[in-house]
This record gives sequence, structure tokens and C-alpha cells, in this order.
Amino acid sequence: MPPGWSTHFAPLIDSPVILIDTSGRRIPGGGGKPHMSNAVHAAVVHELVRGLQYEGVLPGCRWQEVPEGERATDRLAVISPYEEQVKALKSSLAQRFGEDYDGLVDTVHRFQGSQRPVVVLDTVAGAGRDPGFFYSGTGLSSQTCRLLNVALSRAQDHLVVVADVDFLRKHLAPHSEALTMLGHLEAHAQTISADQLIPVRDADQLATLSEEELARPAFFEHSEVLSAVAWDVERAQRSIELYSAFMDPVPVRRWAQMFGARTAAGLQVTVFTRRPEEQQDPSREARHRDLVSLLEEAGCRVEFRERMHEKVVIIDDSVLWHGSKNLLANVGPTDLMMRYTDPASSDPVRRLMEQTRMERPARTPWRPTEGTAPAPEVPTQRAEPAGEVHPGLVRDGRLYLNVPYAQKDEAKRLLRAQWDKASGHWWVDATRGTREQAARWLP
Repeated sequence: MPPGWSTHFAPLIDSPVILIDTSGRRIPGGGGKPHMSNAVHAAVVHELVRGLQYEGVLPGCRWQEVPEGERATDRLAVISPYEEQVKALKSSLAQRFGEDYDGLVDTVHRFQGSQRPVVVLDTVAGAGRDPGFFYSGTGLSSQTCRLLNVALSRAQDHLVVVADVDFLRKHLAPHSEALTMLGHLEAHAQTISADQLIPVRDADQLATLSEEELARPAFFEHSEVLSAVAWDVERAQRSIELYSAFMDPVPVRRWAQMFGARTAAGLQVTVFTRRPEEQQDPSREARHRDLVSLLEEAGCRVEFRERMHEKVVIIDDSVLWHGSKNLLANVGPTDLMMRYTDPASSDPVRRLMEQTRMERPARTPWRPTEGTAPAPEVPTQRAEPAGEVHPGLVRDGRLYLNVPYAQKDEAKRLLRAQWDKASGHWWVDATRGTREQAARWLP
């Protein structure tokens, strides 16, 4: 620890060990490895650093010349198991400090042998089927145990662990050292929720906030999202980008009316969605084409992304909405979105979505031959032997899913999923729901 300096009287970190629990504030990641990045955790770390700057523990973003011993890298280390999250954290904190501090944020491997007064460990995992390879080892000699020990022992004064406790408890191996660590933190650390750093706001509050408060990340519950996004759309100056994989008539007509007024004022509005050919049947394909035409008539540019799942809005390259709500589709009551104004975040989000598109090729759409009845969508990359079933297949009105045992009750509750003993797969009625509703259990 630097001579003559201490964090003991910093109210934000007034305990040696702090657990920031992000359970319930989950935004599914994109791509085939959603456990490797976490937008909620990145925002939590950003706000924690902002608070430590306010309390004088860390240098502010306007400090031009920081003397040795008072630099950010003298006082803080932010550690993450996955490189994808490291990149997101570096981008966010570079904006927070006004410069990119080399050695401030890195993976566990890179921090071996070094220590800092304050260490933030971002566990990242909060989406996907499991926490990933970092947490897969068990036993005292495993790499998981060794690296966790390295990460936890870097702190000289204060250790802050950011974790989706519910997700980790559900997915970690019962006898893993990572689960033991989590139990110890719950029993002995000061626990605070993500909401204590990132407020839950109502749409009506936006117009009353100061510029400083408006710049803070915030959660918006499903009932507030439409009005809150509309508030930003009405104030946009240059551009609006909206990513919505699915579309339904009522919300498309509502947003097309608002977007029409914005394009008439000279703004560029771009909507990213799936191709009409990716719809499950000809009637839905025709409806999707009609909705695309409606948006184009409003002056929007519509671009197609194969098999996209992202739900993002970017306004003027500075306001970023990210979450689980398809704004152009009818959605359920559990959707959550987060708003934050980090100009450095827009480009990384775009790159992530571009990478996701490239690594997830589309299935060749089904085309009925003349005179045949509509058949369910099936993948054409390989022939389907009679009777073989796999997640994503629609057969005899059933959409088959890959539901882990621990999530079966949730699938039954949300989608009325049923177990097919003969095939060893869960399935839902393909005519009652959409692929978006079942997306977490599809390839």
C-alpha cells in the first residue's frame, strides 16, 4: 500500500470484503459464449469506480498529472476470468479516467505476482448454460482453484467481488471450490445489491434528472422501457439504431409513427432484424415483409442479420439501451433493459453483434415445392434420419429444446414444455410460442 494512504474511511468500501450481488439484474449476453461477457457487471464496476473517484480513493478523470503512488494503477486492480469482459471493462474505465491505464484491468493470469490496495473481481458469468471453462475445475489442485486463489489474494486492503449469486449457485458443481468461495462470501462479506450502485428508474424521472445523474447507468422495468426509450428517441439529434430480431404489427406501427417524424427531421434511423425467410412458415414470412415495408415507408433503413438475438438501441452513438426486450415485438412481463451513456460502449457492442452474426450462420430457409403442404422448418446442413431429434427441430408441431435438468421447471412454467421420453428432449407447441421466447434453449 502506498505510504500514508488508506481506504479505511471510504464509505463505499467500508468493509474488507464486499460482495456485490447482481442476481435478478441479468441481461443475456450475445453469441455462442454469453458467459464470457456481462453488461450489467461492466456497468456495476463503472459505477463503483465513479463512487471511489468521488470519495477521493481514485484519481478523477480531469487529473492531468497524477503523482506516483496516487495513480489508478497504484490503488486499484480489476480482475476478470475472461478476455471478452476485460476488453469491455478497459473501454468503460478508460472513459471513466479520461485515459487508458495499462495494467488496471486484466485477466487473472496477468495479475499473478502483483497486489493492489483495492481489488475488484468480476466473476462475469450470468448467462448461458454454464459459467464456462474457468469454473469447470474441482479439487485443490485444479486450475480453477489455483486461479481463484490468485485473484482473491491480490487485495491488500479491500476485496470487492461482483457476482450473479443465483446463477452461480444454480450452475456451479456441488463440490467445487468456486461454490465454497461463494458460500464464504455470502456468510462473511458485506453484501450489497447491484441496485445500490445502479438505480431502478421510472421513465418520468428522466426529464427531472441533472446531466450528471442522467449520465449514470440505470435499470428500467418492462413497464417503463417503452416510454423511457421514446424519451431518448424524441431527443435524438443524428442517428438511431434499433436491433430487434422479431417484429409484430402493433409495436411496429407505434414505432414507425415515431421514427417517421424523426426521419422527416433529417435523422438516420436504422432497424436491424432477421430476414423474412427465417420465419417459421409462409404466413409469418409475408407478415414480416409487410412490417419491413412499413418501416421503410417511415424512412427507416432496414438491414437484415441472420439469426440475431440482440436487443439493443443506440442513439447518437452515446446513449445505449441494452437488455432482453425486443422493442418491435410483443413481449412478456419479465423484460428488463439498462440505459447508460458511455460513448465508448457503442462501438464494442456493435463489434460484438457483428462477431455474433459471423459465428452463427443461418440455416437455409425451408421452401415448399408447388402443390405441397407447408412443412416445419428443419436444418438443411445435414440430412435428418427418420426419428432423430435435436434442439431447434420442428416436427409434427413440436419445437424441440435443449433444457438442462436444473431449468426444467422454469421451461415448464414459462413455455409449458413437455418431456419426450422417446427422444430424450423437451419440446413445446410450435404454434403457441415463438423461437424468441425459447431462444435460451435453442442452438
